[in-house]
Amino acid sequence: MIPHIKKFPFLFLLILSISSGCGEKPSGNTNLRNVILTTPLPSDKEAREEFAGIIEEDKNINVSFMADGKISSLHAKEGDRVKAGQLLATLDDSDYIIGVNQLKAQYNQMTEEKKRMDEMFSRHNISPNDYEKFSAGYEQLKLQMELAEKKLGYTKLYSPSAGYISEKFMEPGELVGAGTPIFKITDDSNLVVVVDLPVSMFVERDKITRIQGFTPSLPDEAIPLTILSFTPDASNSMLYKMKLSIPAGFHSSLIQGMNMKVAIVVNENNEESHRLPVRSILNDNGICYIWVFNPSDSTISRKQIQIIGEEKDNLIKVKGLDGSEKVVETGIKQLFDGEKVVETVNLLKAAN
Repeated sequence: MIPHIKKFPFLFLLILSISSGCGEKPSGNTNLRNVILTTPLPSDKEAREEFAGIIEEDKNINVSFMADGKISSLHAKEGDRVKAGQLLATLDDSDYIIGVNQLKAQYNQMTEEKKRMDEMFSRHNISPNDYEKFSAGYEQLKLQMELAEKKLGYTKLYSPSAGYISEKFMEPGELVGAGTPIFKITDDSNLVVVVDLPVSMFVERDKITRIQGFTPSLPDEAIPLTILSFTPDASNSMLYKMKLSIPAGFHSSLIQGMNMKVAIVVNENNEESHRLPVRSILNDNGICYIWVFNPSDSTISRKQIQIIGEEKDNLIKVKGLDGSEKVVETGIKQLFDGEKVVETVNLLKAAN
């Protein structure tokens, strides 16, 4: 017997216990994490999203004189409806008339002189060089007179299109330069809808199959809308402007400034996409992952996916799955690659 055993019996028992424990294999972990699993849902062939739109006139035009001068009269006021070609304003044209009359007098005098020069040239009484110089001066004077007459015509301002005067910028007696806006004409013969789109819809604009508008003034009508244009530059809010035309038959029931709900349908037949609960997706520095459950050994592994749509009803559209995966839906931030887990029945889904 080992010396001093009788004196310290508890020490012997402790050493024996440690020695016997070192030879045993550790027992398996019975405290596995419980997780709820879900299966990816197939994406619809068509996706429908709704946006708020504003009805606007298709065209606004700032009209201005093509000459400098002082406004002598205005022939329209704000709110007036105007026709294409209607006189809107005039400039004081006295200086322009004087200029035209002076050039006309010079031109008439030179025309008589040209008759004499033509006769002298036909008789060889003037050299060809002198005759060419005179003819060039005569043509130049003619062009100056025509330009002056054209500028005289610029002292009258006509409406370039039908519509109504939405703004008046100047008053009679004011001096204006060529190009200074006098009126703004709104062409309300064609109404459009303007919609701000998020990036996700803008990048899928080529897949849009149909667009419809809904407004309280026509509660039972789905108004077919046609794309006119997209603004390629995003606003400060990262929204892209889309302009849609409204069929003329609906214009009488709509007015500028009215709100319209715009429903956009996108064809997704070519997208190998699925829908997953938003809470099942882990974002790691801008890269999205999910945890996929392997039923053969009850382990999980991380799989990268690509988000291709907006959240809707707590589901989001993704690419990178074949639809047969079992995906961990809850507690995704506490998991690690290769971890063994136990599936917990989703009582809410089971009840449904």
